[in-house]
Amino acid sequence: MSIKEKQDQILPLFEKLTTLTRQQIPPEQRDPRLIGVGVLPRGTLFSCFHERHLKEATKLFEVLYKAADFADFLNLAKQARDVVNEGLFVYALSVAVVHRDDCRGVTLPPIQEVFPDRFIPAETINLASKEARNNPTEDVVVEIEDTGNILEPEYKLAYFREDIGINAHHWYWHVVYPANWSVELTGKVKDRKGELFYYMHQQMCARYDSERLSNGLNRMVAFHNFEEKLEGYAPHLTSLVSGLHYASRPQGFSLRDLTEVDVQDMERWRERILEAIDLKHVHDSKGNEVPLDETNGANILGTIIEASSDSPNKGFYGSLHNWGHVMMARMHDPDGRFQENPGVMSDTSTSLRDPIFYRWHRFVDNIFQQYKSTLQPYTWEQLSFPGVKAVSCEVKAKQNNVITTFIKDEELTLSHGINFGTDRKVKVKYHHLDHEPFSITVNAQNSSGAPKHATVRVFLAPKFDELGNRLSPDEQRPLFIELDKFHKQLAPGNNVISRNAIDSNVTLSHTYTFDELRAGQSASADASEYCSCGWPEHMLVPRGTHKGMDFQLFVMLTDYSEDNPEGANVKTICNDAVSYCGAKDQKYPDKKPMGFPFDRPLLSSVAAKLPTENTCVTDIKIKFLG
Repeated sequence: MSIKEKQDQILPLFEKLTTLTRQQIPPEQRDPRLIGVGVLPRGTLFSCFHERHLKEATKLFEVLYKAADFADFLNLAKQARDVVNEGLFVYALSVAVVHRDDCRGVTLPPIQEVFPDRFIPAETINLASKEARNNPTEDVVVEIEDTGNILEPEYKLAYFREDIGINAHHWYWHVVYPANWSVELTGKVKDRKGELFYYMHQQMCARYDSERLSNGLNRMVAFHNFEEKLEGYAPHLTSLVSGLHYASRPQGFSLRDLTEVDVQDMERWRERILEAIDLKHVHDSKGNEVPLDETNGANILGTIIEASSDSPNKGFYGSLHNWGHVMMARMHDPDGRFQENPGVMSDTSTSLRDPIFYRWHRFVDNIFQQYKSTLQPYTWEQLSFPGVKAVSCEVKAKQNNVITTFIKDEELTLSHGINFGTDRKVKVKYHHLDHEPFSITVNAQNSSGAPKHATVRVFLAPKFDELGNRLSPDEQRPLFIELDKFHKQLAPGNNVISRNAIDSNVTLSHTYTFDELRAGQSASADASEYCSCGWPEHMLVPRGTHKGMDFQLFVMLTDYSEDNPEGANVKTICNDAVSYCGAKDQKYPDKKPMGFPFDRPLLSSVAAKLPTENTCVTDIKIKFLG
């Protein structure tokens, strides 16, 4: 069976899920392998952060993953679609499609078309329903509604938090890296999964702070006090599977005990993790000491904080990150007495909309930063690349060293996920940040007399703080955004390296729509390399300001033959967005710690001597046209 034929059979499983009724197949007619799923009722909002939900989703994934062949897999998936919770079904099926060998080359449809109600305000969907009813013989396009106004300073950042692409990226990341991943079942190792959990979310926080500075706001204050009163938030989303709104959070609420976990548990887990960092080791479930060393420390810490299946001692260190999401989503109805929907923090495809998401992840990141500060700062030798010099670096655009950003219109089809009672297309027109095409040029000199393989690392950070003061190296360090990282062979002598922004290995340059997948567009490319995970290309750089905001471009060349665990010529699977999404079923293609060289505090003597010969720093401006 061709990839296109498999694609055509899988796509209908993802359509019109918001209109499913109650469970269709009586228990006695189900495949016996599906006993034990269908516990979470239809119409309930599924959360992969919630332990009970995740357990059932893992069970369904295992059944689908172990199916004998593609036909058996498809049959089980069709039955499951009629039985299990809608959100749980899409999550488990997506994880299975991404990881089954006989589904290689099949591309998942965009989650924003599967569940448009998680991305588009309720007012807009309501308007689209009216327009579709009134014009049943025409295609309908409605304009997206605003979800707030300037009375709330945080609304200035709605374009970032509510961006469809970044919310979809977060959902896909948790599909590619499920918390309950089993190496025993799949035989596939998720290399450095805990460290990647830390790094991907750290980068989101760095981006968010750059956007805040672009909009004249202070950098965020991390969540840090389990009793603190939180800011309010109204998501303007209605869940079509339940008919209820995603809950708003009134101003001044704080975390409350849930039936499954107490606020005190959260405090206890945090203290135990911080104590482990101070002691430089964790205790596994058998009582052994596992060192938090330079090689594996960040990875072990990531598994503990996320509470993935790799956590060495879940009973002792708990599930700080996941229960934090659930608590914040349920503080308005902690014991469920009002049967309210949770807030957006419960769902990976909606949580980025809430300002508290970034403060919560900065709190999580600060724990990692505390660990990083216990490590030895990088020495001059670790940072340098003998024989290689970065002579200069610049951004090539319409105006050199100036990147222009603007707001662009885009359309999203709603009618694959929602039944409007018409065969015509129903779409919403929305807006997102974008940037002009640009490339990065590096002049490098190889004086070693022989060819050298280099890893080119490209970062960007704001130069000044909210008051216009120059950021010190240690203040600037956590604000560095990774723009790109790639391999280049340097011939002896002078080399000019040019790299287009669209080729960045943190971004996904294209998302295939339902219609494109039906037309076979993904199957015509090297589809087995396409993995749907990655930061959206249009959000690669921060917004900047109208007059031009000062940023620093940082380029570093390191020794690729030492960096790459697989050797120089390995072909990376899913090389769209390796920095954030890793390489599927392979080792993470860089031995250096993620975020190197900005992942730990700098020695003042090294900071004073930066840039080293193999690094280059250039001042650039980002101008927002509006």
